Amino acid sequence: MDLFWEQHTREITILVISALVLLTVLILVPQLIRAHHRIMEMHHQEHLRMLENGQPVPPPDNRSQAAGRTAALVPMVVICAAGTVTCFLGAYQPENLFAVSLAVWAVAGVVSLAAITGGVALLGRLAQLQSDRPEDEDQKEEEEFTPHSLEK
Repeated sequence: MDLFWEQHTREITILVISALVLLTVLILVPQLIRAHHRIMEMHHQEHLRMLENGQPVPPPDNRSQAAGRTAALVPMVVICAAGTVTCFLGAYQPENLFAVSLAVWAVAGVVSLAAITGGVALLGRLAQLQSDRPEDEDQKEEEEFTPHSLEK
């Protein structure tokens, strides 16, 4: 039995890690779907209350949602990928384990930082565009109602 463990430790390690990842996904995905469903239900109730009160329903902000999801999900996926690569490296024990692992995690850090920075910058720009929109509409209304237009 000891000979079996010595010969197949790498394969068993990869099998156990794969099982843990699968178990994690099977637990997290239903919870994420439930949370998304609750959020959508709350938005729906809020919109119904706004319609009952006679207030206009704001349009959905899909661009900000996409930017936020990108800024959040890209680092998660990159870190999971770097962890998977590191596990495989640890299981197969190459000669330059530290150098390759360092390179993998450095790339993961740079990609994560770029995704977070880009997502936050995009969210800031979208917020700026949304805050500029009412001012532009107010200026157009002011231009339409000048004293010269009343004389006509």
